[in-house]
Amino acid sequence: MFKRLTRSGFEVDLYTARLKKDWALEDEIEGIHVIRSPKVYENFITNDGFRDVSEVLDFSFWVAKSLFRRADYDLVEANHCPIFPAIVSWAKSKLKKVRLTVTFHEAWHDEWHMYVPRKMYVPFGIIFERMLTWLPDIGIAVSNLTARRLTQLFRMGESKIEVIPNGVDLDFINQINAKRERWKIVYVGRLNPHKKVEWLIEAFKMLKQDYREATLEIVGDGPMYPNYLSHIEKNDVKDVVFKKGVDDEELVKSLKSSRIYVLPSIREGQSITTLEAMVSGTPQIVVEANGNGAADLVTEGASGIMVKPKVKELYNGMKKLLEEEETWKKLSENGCSYASKYTWDNAAQQHKELYESLIGMS
Repeated sequence: MFKRLTRSGFEVDLYTARLKKDWALEDEIEGIHVIRSPKVYENFITNDGFRDVSEVLDFSFWVAKSLFRRADYDLVEANHCPIFPAIVSWAKSKLKKVRLTVTFHEAWHDEWHMYVPRKMYVPFGIIFERMLTWLPDIGIAVSNLTARRLTQLFRMGESKIEVIPNGVDLDFINQINAKRERWKIVYVGRLNPHKKVEWLIEAFKMLKQDYREATLEIVGDGPMYPNYLSHIEKNDVKDVVFKKGVDDEELVKSLKSSRIYVLPSIREGQSITTLEAMVSGTPQIVVEANGNGAADLVTEGASGIMVKPKVKELYNGMKKLLEEEETWKKLSENGCSYASKYTWDNAAQQHKELYESLIGMS
C-alpha cells in the first residue's frame, strides 16, 4: 500500500525493528524510506508466538527518540500492535499538532486471556487496548468485523472509524499457473495456537480413511510447528507435508494447485490468505467464531463453507467439497468474482483520500 502511495507523491518514512544483524539500518525500498533500530531484536517474537515485552518497550523508546529527532511529518500512521509504539506515535502527533491514524487489524478485548502466555498480562492488555482506541483521529479497521468489535467492545465512535480492507495482488496471482490436484488440501498461515491447525490434522486423518489419495499441505511456520510434527509422527498421519519459508510465487502455486483451502483459525481480523485462495479459484472452509473475519469474507463471497469449530465439522466440509463437483465449481467462480475488488490499488486509493483529507484539516 505504501509503495503505491509513494508513486502518488507521498514521502513515507517507515520505522521498524531490526530482527537480523545483516539488515541495514536504513533502506530505500520502492520509494519507501525504511529506518530500522540500531539494536537487533533477536527475541522480538518469543517461542510461544507472543512479543517479548522488554524488547517491545526498548523498541518503543527508540521509536520515540527517532520520531522526535526527525523532521516534522504531515501525518503519523501506526499499527495497533504492538501497542506501545502506537502510544509513542500519539505523543508525537499531539506535540507537533499533526493527525494520527492507527490501523486496527483486530480487536481482542476479553479474548486476551485466550492468547497471552502469562495471565498477568490480560488486564494490562485490555486497559492499553482500550486506551489506544481513544488516541487516533481516525482508526482504520481492516474489516467490518474489526470495526464492529471496536464500537461494541470499546465504544469507539463510528465517526472515528474508517473501514479499509487489506488487498491482494490480482495481477501477480493471475499470471501464475499451477495444475489443480484433485485430492490436495492446503492450509496457509502462521502456526500459532489460535489457528487450530491440530483440528485440521485430526479431520484430515479421518478423511484419509475415505480417500487414500488425499494429501495435506501446511504452508507456514510458527511456535506450534514442533508440536504438529510430533503429533503427526506419533499418530502416523500419512501424506502431510510442511512448507516453511516459501516465497510469494510458491505460496500462490500451493493455493492454485489445491482442491480446498482450510482455515480452522478462530481469530482473524480479515485474512489475506482467504482472499488469495479466492483469487486462486480454491474454495475455502472456515470456522464460525466471534473474532473470525474470514467467516465474513466467505459468507459475503459465497465462496466456501462455514463450519462449527469442531473436527468432525471440518471433516464433513472437506468431504463435501471433494464429492460435489458442481458445488465446488460454483464456489470457485464466486470467490474469483468477489475477491476482484480487494486489490492493493483500491486500498491505496482509499488511504490516499483519507490521508489527504486529514492533512487538509491539520
